[in-house]
This record gives sequence, structure tokens and C-alpha cells, in this order.
Amino acid sequence: MNTALIRQVNLARVFHALREHPDSSQRELAAVTGLDKATVSAVVAQLEAQGLIIRTPRHGNGRVGRPEVPLRLSPQAGLFVGVRLEPATIRLIATELDGSIIERLQVEGSRDVGDAILRLHQAVEELLGRCRRTMAEVRGIGVGVPGLMDKGGNLVLAPNLGWRDEPILQFLRERFSAPVYVDNDTKAAALAEKLFGLARDADDFLVIAGHSGIGGALFLNGALYRGASGVAGEVGHLEVVAGGRRCGCGKQGCLEAYTSENAILTRLAEAGRALPDLAAVAAAAAQGDMVVRRVIDETGDYLGIAIANLINTLNPALVILGGNLAWVAQYLIPRIEQVMARVVLEAPRASVRLVISPLGIEQ
Repeated sequence: MNTALIRQVNLARVFHALREHPDSSQRELAAVTGLDKATVSAVVAQLEAQGLIIRTPRHGNGRVGRPEVPLRLSPQAGLFVGVRLEPATIRLIATELDGSIIERLQVEGSRDVGDAILRLHQAVEELLGRCRRTMAEVRGIGVGVPGLMDKGGNLVLAPNLGWRDEPILQFLRERFSAPVYVDNDTKAAALAEKLFGLARDADDFLVIAGHSGIGGALFLNGALYRGASGVAGEVGHLEVVAGGRRCGCGKQGCLEAYTSENAILTRLAEAGRALPDLAAVAAAAAQGDMVVRRVIDETGDYLGIAIANLINTLNPALVILGGNLAWVAQYLIPRIEQVMARVVLEAPRASVRLVISPLGIEQ
């Protein structure tokens, strides 16, 4: 591991320790992170120079010697904007440095890439207006896109948006003066799980999120795994039915063609149950609609096949199910677990947990 990467890792460890343990002293940070005092001192100096942390007063604790100085993330450090692009909607949140949400906004999306970028820009301006903040106060804008993103921020393919070979990062950087970061939406969700969710203590885990499509992301040995060209994790395009339904990617039998929100609603409409979204599907299932329950059970079986094979292949400690699938998770989980019991080998099955994301549809 090179020195620059080591410094980056150490900075991240101290930063997240302060996020989880505000008002910690340098001695306490060293204990929490396992870093030596000199390293913690250097990282603290760097974070202070960037205006990211502040020193706070602490009443005497009875210790003899030099008083310890508590540190915490600065509430004046700036604003962060998160964006999730979908075919029908653009969802935005504004957060403080510690991840606490200040404001939310949802606007109509667009399948035209130029129009979508324009709407996103206007929505960010509206969000900042609601927060009474300016672009100069924004430390970063993170955008999650439901598609294959290469390592240079270029969108390779987004079937549900109808986009192909679009330089999304370049388009956004031309619009915003603040730093912009673009990634696949499920990879962004996996990072959120690592920072704020169920995977904070997990080094090896898998996230599967269902919205208009099905996305996947994988952490291995504590790092997000991107693969040779940056598009690793596209579990939605695993084949679960040979010669099956046509997927938006152009192939047949993909997991996404059976288990995404769009696919579930299509299958229900074919069975005579036209419902607007998965919230309505969950309500119908709770009322005992057997047609709806059958389609959800089948969805759980398809997801179970994919998840079971991924567990056998990757041996994760945690599989997190999220996105809009959280609406019907209570019905999906038992079916997925039945398939796992049948297909997953004993050793990886003993060490894995299947859970629902506490972030839910916020992914």
C-alpha cells in the first residue's frame, strides 16, 4: 500500500471515528481507531486546516495534567448535496458534514439526457434556496445514476433511462462550480451502508437495490470492488430464466426483467392487478390478495436464485436488500431464505446474514 493511500485511509478512520464519537480527544481517537498518537495528531491538524473539525469546551474530568481537548465535526464545514436520477424522478437531499439531512426535494425527471441535466441543475438551485445556502457553501455534489458507469465518470449504458455512452460527469462539471462526483446508484448506496448503515463493521458485503431496475454493489476486504472497467456488480443482468423475458439491456431472462419495480408491476398487470407502485403492492399483499402474493413469492424465488449463487461465489458476511424492494421485503425474505437453504453451501450459509436496509427507499 503506497504512502498517499495510507494517509487517505488514516484520515478516513479519524473522520468517521469523530462522526460516530463526537467530542472525542486525540487520545480517545487513537484508542477508537487503533492509530498511534502521532498519526492522529497529524490527521487532526489536516482536518482542522481544512475547516472540517472544531475544538469544543469540556468541563474538568478530574484528570491530572494537561487537559484533553474534545473535537467534533464542524457544523460550519459546508453543505453536501446528494442526487439520485431515475427515469420519472430526480431525488435530492442536502446534508451537513455528519450526514444529518437538512432538506429533501423531489422533481420530475426526464429521459432526455440534456433535459435531465438541466432539471438537475435547477433542482439543486431550488434545494439550496430552501436551505438558504449558496453554491459557494457546497463542499460536494454526489450523483447516483442507474446504469453502468466507467472509472472516468462516463455512462456506458442506462437501459431504464435510454442513455448510452454519455459523459455525465463532464456535463455536470460544466454546470456546477462545486466539486461533482458521479457513480452508479447502487455503488453509492453501498458506500452509504458502509458509512451510515448496517455495513459499518462489515468488510465483505453485497447490496442489491431494486428501483426501476435492479442494481448490485460489492465490498471486498473493506473496499468497494469495481472490476477491470468499473462496472462490477451488475447483478440485475444475471440470467435467471433461460430464454425468458426481454430485459431493457437487450438480452433475455435477466434478473431485472423479473424483480425490478417495473417488472413486478408489469407481471401484476398481466395477471389482472394493475397497481401504481410497490407501496400499493405491499398494501394489497397485506390485505391478502393471493394474486399479488403469488407474484411476490415468484419474485422472491428469482432473487433467491441470484443471491444464493452470489453467496456461493463471493462468500459475503452480509447481503443487504434495499431500494423500493423494501416495501415488500417482509414477503420476499422468507422465499429468498428458502432458496438459500436449498442452494447455498453450508460454510458460506453459516456466515452470512440477509437483511433489509435501514436506509430503505432513500437508497
